[in-house]
Amino acid sequence: MIKTLAIFGAGPVLGLSLARRFGREGFRIALVARTTENLDALVAELGRDGIEANGFVADVYEPAQIASAVSEIGRIDAVAFNPGGGTMGEGIAPVLDVDPENLRLVLDRFLVSAVALVRAVLPAMTERGDGAILFTAGQSGLYPAPFLGNIGMAQAALRNYFHNLNAVLAEKGVYAGAVNVGALIEGSVPHQALTASPMDFEPEVIHPDVFADAFWKLYETREAPEALVGSFGR
Repeated sequence: MIKTLAIFGAGPVLGLSLARRFGREGFRIALVARTTENLDALVAELGRDGIEANGFVADVYEPAQIASAVSEIGRIDAVAFNPGGGTMGEGIAPVLDVDPENLRLVLDRFLVSAVALVRAVLPAMTERGDGAILFTAGQSGLYPAPFLGNIGMAQAALRNYFHNLNAVLAEKGVYAGAVNVGALIEGSVPHQALTASPMDFEPEVIHPDVFADAFWKLYETREAPEALVGSFGR
């Protein structure tokens, strides 16, 4: 039986690399994003690589739309929660500027949406006794950074969540884990924004294929609940 990877928050950088990496292993790919234009381009790109892919329009920050997309996709053997952060700097608050509003914003994006996705895919996975739930996480959940005050709080909560999920679900045949992003992803919005003007330091930049390989290793081995790629801010 051909397995399906569903990528919630599919984009032309990490999402595309993830799709290609799992596609090379024989997975068909379900791509979930907000715009048909984005999805059509990704499906066409993957088709040129000989990878079967289909697009599903949904806002990955909206629980009702997440549930609808899961239902429309059908069987999901592995799911990747890969939410974008919007434009560079949007919603980020240093620790002294954290308030209920900007904290709620990032909690909705990175934690509440993740929980909604898990709730949507988990029943079928546990019934089959097989499945994998993968998260794109941030290094600030491991190593606090004051300039990422609210983001780090959300990422730390997400890390607590996927560690606990993995511990409880292992005996049910379901794996949960995350790749922590510890560098700029080459070609991403943050990478483009930071390199658009001269800088007084050289940021660590890593190709998205490296992150995709880390996701595949987590999925294939199921030996650890997380991996860190890069060392930004340490």
